[in-house]
Amino acid sequence: MMIEEQVFEVSTDREGAYRSISDALAAADQLYPNAEQPVRIHVDPGEYRERVEIHRPHVTLVGETADSVRIVGGLGAKMPSSDGSGADGTLGTFRTYTVLVDADDVRLENLTIVNDAGDGREVGQAIALYADGDRLVVDACCITGHQDTLFLGPLPPREVKPGGFIGPKQFAPRRVGRQYFRRCRIEGDVDFIFGGARAYFEGCEIRSLSRNMDVNGYVTAASTPEGEPYGFVFHGCSFTAPQDVAPDSVYLGRPWREWAQTVLIDCWLGQHIKREGWWDWNKPAAHERACYAGAILYGPAGDTAGWVPWTRELDIQSAANYARKQVLAGADGWDPEGGSGGAVETASLSDNGRTVHIDTYYEDEPAFRDRLKRVGRSAAFKGATPGDFEAWQIATRARLFDLLGLSLMDRAPIKVRELDRVRIAGGIVRTHAMLQVERDVWMPFYLLEPQAPKLDAHGRKRCYICPHGHQGAGAASVAGVTGVPAVDDAVRKFNYDYGLRLARMGYVAVCPDARGWGYRRDWKGQGDDESSFLRGTCLNQARMAEPLGLTVAGLNAWDNMRLIDYLEARGDIAMDDLGCFGFSGGGYMTLYLAALDPRVRKAFVSGYLYGVDDSLLHLNGNCSCNYVPGLWRLLDMGDIASLIAPRPLLVQSCEGDHLNGARGLANVDEQLDIVRDAYELLGCGEGLRHEVCPGGHHLGIAHLAEDIDWLMK
Repeated sequence: MMIEEQVFEVSTDREGAYRSISDALAAADQLYPNAEQPVRIHVDPGEYRERVEIHRPHVTLVGETADSVRIVGGLGAKMPSSDGSGADGTLGTFRTYTVLVDADDVRLENLTIVNDAGDGREVGQAIALYADGDRLVVDACCITGHQDTLFLGPLPPREVKPGGFIGPKQFAPRRVGRQYFRRCRIEGDVDFIFGGARAYFEGCEIRSLSRNMDVNGYVTAASTPEGEPYGFVFHGCSFTAPQDVAPDSVYLGRPWREWAQTVLIDCWLGQHIKREGWWDWNKPAAHERACYAGAILYGPAGDTAGWVPWTRELDIQSAANYARKQVLAGADGWDPEGGSGGAVETASLSDNGRTVHIDTYYEDEPAFRDRLKRVGRSAAFKGATPGDFEAWQIATRARLFDLLGLSLMDRAPIKVRELDRVRIAGGIVRTHAMLQVERDVWMPFYLLEPQAPKLDAHGRKRCYICPHGHQGAGAASVAGVTGVPAVDDAVRKFNYDYGLRLARMGYVAVCPDARGWGYRRDWKGQGDDESSFLRGTCLNQARMAEPLGLTVAGLNAWDNMRLIDYLEARGDIAMDDLGCFGFSGGGYMTLYLAALDPRVRKAFVSGYLYGVDDSLLHLNGNCSCNYVPGLWRLLDMGDIASLIAPRPLLVQSCEGDHLNGARGLANVDEQLDIVRDAYELLGCGEGLRHEVCPGGHHLGIAHLAEDIDWLMK
């Protein structure tokens, strides 16, 4: 009759739970003194800095996830003992453990067990897990430390130095237990898997850390007792290291005792593993007594031809003797997986030893590109006369308006809140303000007003709206905010300060923060780190907007339309000369705004006009603000840009811009042909200009003054 398992909960803050694992174990002993009573202890996420000792059998200690539950200790062998015992009054190796398992039929699962004492050269050996029991299962755990991370008891029969075994099992009978490690990561540097157990490691990552030495370390130090049929067996394991571990610098093992056994089957060995494989630790007798062997090995160090001569390469038949069922069976036939079979994927691992190399991918892109060719541009202009084209513009503009979700938006009264006003170099007044664009939604923007603005014949100020692109901290870079190194980098990289440049030319420049950028970042992108500061949360905006029938492109177009409403209401802006100027993501916002709102009288689109097939479809890692559900079935970029005709449009491209796609400027020219046909049909071919700049993705400024003059004329 099976005894029902009793469950104990551990949490750092949950009401009714034990605050430590040790408290839960003590409660189990008190409430259920019968050692045959199975106990499960479930541990909530958190860091538990304590020393855990499991002395009763049939205990399952399981965390919520290995990543979220950390049991941490910090004792090193060179640290002083509390009672002065030990060699020179120090702890010694076997009193440093973070977790001790001193019982049979224990299971550890979903835990990270750490000894963070530090470098063994300074603190000595530092055990994270001391495992001494039969039928132990350690599943999906991370066991981390430096020297002597994982000890697999029993201890050897005798000490080499007096007092070397001081600890919980110093005088205990030396009983060889069977231990099974599955899907674990075990890391350290020197002898970080050691002891005399019969241990089977299946599908584990064995990770060596750097000591910046010619010999960075030793993975194993087995002390298999004489006469034991098995010691350590690694099956389907990946022996990896960080990039700072030098090639050919880590031994697979050395014999702690002369009868050491360590066998590798179906394993992947990284370049850090020494080609000779093993070191005898100056124990010549180990050449005859130890068993170091391997079969079916892969990776940069997978060739056993260079191994020291006293090791063995097993044939397939011999390797079969090291199957899990044979190694762990013992007298009771124990098999922790409950059946034969042990297929692993180490043969397919890539050069990093952590991922599978795939030769053939079954991707969707070719089918999508074929579909785009079949169904794309279904709403492109098909007429023949200027009248046909004007009718197409009206209908297509309305259709695009709906597709972007703009028909779902609610207009809010124009309200502006000033946040800050300063005078910057050149006598320019820079105002930081917010505009209400819909109910309870505010758009921060910078308003740059030159000391001597350009005026039209009626004395009104000439103005450009300047949407920003990506990787520039929103509007801050376009407005030329100074004294912020991250912004300065963006300006130097892309010539991002075009709002400030226009203000220096005498134009009022309005530089808004787009949805998810600058002061409008979603909570996932808020923070002071440079990446968060420079980048936006368009993906998060899209995930919220699109299920509601909205789009990021539409929301940004709406906000910029409200900005035009504000400029119109001021009364001092030359609305019949209003321009929009944008680079990269600012180019896409300029394209949509000018296409949708005829109040934009001229447009400068830089770094954003190309065929979607080569660019946005193939280069599909672009920001989600570029992607409008259903759009490509109807229109390509050239069609959208045609909605701007006959108003002046300057398109700027860079020869080496990766966003143009693999065919480069040819992809741009195809779209410009569509736009050019529209302008010529309307009898205003001179209203379209294409400027090509050298280099990669950036705003070309060599002819900026000339370009702006052309747009004004």
